[in-house]
Amino acid sequence: MKSDILEFPTTPITDDTFERQGWEMCVESDTPSEYDEEPIEYYYWVLPLPKDNPDDDCFELISSTNDDWEELGLEKGSYAVEISNMNGLGLCLSEEELEILYRALTKEEIE
Repeated sequence: MKSDILEFPTTPITDDTFERQGWEMCVESDTPSEYDEEPIEYYYWVLPLPKDNPDDDCFELISSTNDDWEELGLEKGSYAVEISNMNGLGLCLSEEELEILYRALTKEEIE
C-alpha cells in the first residue's frame, strides 16, 4: 500500500549550525547544590533578528541549552530554537525549519 505522506529529510540543529550561521554562545552556571562540588556550567545560543541588528532590545532567536536534548526528545548534541520570550512561538527542530523561520521574520537568508 502506497503512503500519501511525503517525508523530507531534516538536518538537526547542532553547535556546528550555530557557528556556521554566526550565533553568539552564552555560557552560564548554576550555583552548586550541597551534592555538587563545582558549579554546573551550560550554554545556549542567541541570534538577533536580523543578524546585524545593533539594538540590544531587538527580538532574537534563542536555543535550548546544551544539556536539554534528552528532555526535549532530541538526539544528543541537538537543539531546539524559538523566538526569545515568546513561549515556544516559532519552535524549530531542524535547520530547514530554522531557515524558513528566519526568512519569514527578516526577508533575508540566514546563511
